[in-house]
Amino acid sequence: MLLAVIGSGLVSCGGLTRPWQAPEVALVAVRPHTLGLARQVFLLTLAVRNPNDRTLPINAMTYRLALEGEEVGRGGGALERQIPPHGESRLEVEVVADLLALAQRLPMLLRTDRPLDWAVTGSVTLAGGAVTLPYRYSGQLDPADLTTRRGTGSGR
Repeated sequence: MLLAVIGSGLVSCGGLTRPWQAPEVALVAVRPHTLGLARQVFLLTLAVRNPNDRTLPINAMTYRLALEGEEVGRGGGALERQIPPHGESRLEVEVVADLLALAQRLPMLLRTDRPLDWAVTGSVTLAGGAVTLPYRYSGQLDPADLTTRRGTGSGR
């Protein structure tokens, strides 16, 4: 009986240490925040879905935004968020644009009438800082949404 109790305790402990699955991150909206010569900041709304069967305790997050395969901005920092098992949370984060990349790409991006490919990549650091999970998510964005101060996308 004692061996059965110890054995079941070891199985339970083993379940606690199974690896984390990276969150699924989707771009929901893009809005200009601060547009100037020295600095261009966009606000991204990200939908972060937890595929795990336990609460995802996010402590920090990094993110990079690419349009048509070219990185146009990046950001990151501390972010205290608890995402429930199989739940989703919307986060609004700042991305500082790369002026040179943005200046070269934006006129072409605004003139196209086809959906633009986007990708959000980065990492999530879990509470305690011992575990970092990379993610990559992509979708399409209507270029008209860039001029109306709101963008949407559906991830894939």
